[in-house]
Amino acid sequence: MRSAVAAGHKTKQGHNGPPARLYVVLTHSNSRTSGAPGGGNGRRLLGWKAIGQFLGCTERTARRWESDRALPVHRIPGGGRRAVWAHADELSTWLETLPSEVQASLRAEQDLEEPGPPEALAETPPAAAPIAPPVIAAEPASAESRWPLWRVSAVVLGLLLLAVAVFDYRTRDAARPAETVSTAYDDNPEARSTYMNARFELSTRSANGLSSAERGFRQLVERYPERAAGWSGLAETYLLLREFGSMPDKIAYPQAARAARAAIALDPRAASAWLDEAFISWWWQGDSGNAFEEFTTALRLDPNSSRAHHWYATALAARGEFPQALEEIRRARALSPDNPPIVADEAYIRYGAGGQQDEAIATLVRLTQLDPSFESPHFYLSRIYLRAERDADFLREAVIAAQLRGQEDVVAELRLAEAELQRGGRPAMLDQLSLNEAARWQDGKGSAVYVAEYRALAHDRAGMLRWLTIAAESHDHNLPCVYGYPEFASYLKDPDFVAIVNRPK
Repeated sequence: MRSAVAAGHKTKQGHNGPPARLYVVLTHSNSRTSGAPGGGNGRRLLGWKAIGQFLGCTERTARRWESDRALPVHRIPGGGRRAVWAHADELSTWLETLPSEVQASLRAEQDLEEPGPPEALAETPPAAAPIAPPVIAAEPASAESRWPLWRVSAVVLGLLLLAVAVFDYRTRDAARPAETVSTAYDDNPEARSTYMNARFELSTRSANGLSSAERGFRQLVERYPERAAGWSGLAETYLLLREFGSMPDKIAYPQAARAARAAIALDPRAASAWLDEAFISWWWQGDSGNAFEEFTTALRLDPNSSRAHHWYATALAARGEFPQALEEIRRARALSPDNPPIVADEAYIRYGAGGQQDEAIATLVRLTQLDPSFESPHFYLSRIYLRAERDADFLREAVIAAQLRGQEDVVAELRLAEAELQRGGRPAMLDQLSLNEAARWQDGKGSAVYVAEYRALAHDRAGMLRWLTIAAESHDHNLPCVYGYPEFASYLKDPDFVAIVNRPK
């Protein structure tokens, strides 16, 4: 996938103050303790009805605010436009950070809005009412204006047949069973609920949600060790915990590998488990031969898997194969158009490919506005800003990303780099970043490739080559990805660089 709040305007309560619900949200938001942007630790509101009740407005207004005012809501992958949820504290932050004139506009909308029917009724066509024959006037009519009896009879008969057809269609439609998702745990309602909840928590891509998903999948594999679905879900969770949480690679990857292999042993046609194996082979073991065979297997078993096309695209981009990576990420986007991680990774791949860099940055910035608690766009923007020498912006986004992942040690290291930037400018900041990552590498947490990356940005060729040599000797799993790093673009034809990177394993 990858190599490594503003204060709100306060309002006063008075004659023109906010309605009770909006005022409670604003005062609650102002009283929260500081933490990671977007929080993510408050209660979740499932569905437009709950979101509207929290904001003190109708469901219809909440939907309009998402479209017109970037109300932060999330969509459940595969659930369509109506399957939404939101964090209560994210909604509070959204209100708190709006300019005062916008808050006044929202209050005016709430005051003027008509209650209207509940959304479920408003969006469902009403049941067909009996259609009565038209009333024929009693007063005499001229010969020219009078319809022949056969024409009147035909119109009445046609309307009656239409009413019967509509009634029959709606009766059959109502009797049709609701569409459900089939799972490996449908024989036990409690296990099915655990599985569905774990899949939902997994889709949040938040540190808190992923921890909950791990607990859910672990319960399933302990109770049903013979079912591959739980093992596959557990493998995917570990892979995401190292990216969106604080679990170290040296713990997450081996755990994911064991779970993925268990799933494949139980069900050799489990496409998701083959995909997890491919991810591990490429990003952890640096084994491109096995990795791309496993990607091919996963896509053959499930050619309509958006995750398979998505993860394959990021691996291709890491190898510098941007045209094919763009094609794969477009397929993933077409299969899952409302999936934020795919949108973020597509933007970052477009940035790496060149030619659409301004559009890519704009997409990532928009994602941070729509969902401040989504970590990926903050991380990607931090890397882009670092390369563009927008160092203050780099540090801001990097700190937010580390906070969202629960990495307080990384936040502390970034504060040291910020102090060095103020003291000695960009060279001093890059030196501090190099020292930070070298210390993490010594502790088994960092990567020698990342140190080489900082040395390349500092135009320190000797330091870059030295740390790449260390990466090759220690079998750093990030080494095969250097062709996708823009920092090394000017060295791709350097004989010493090529000799190190292509050294036989």
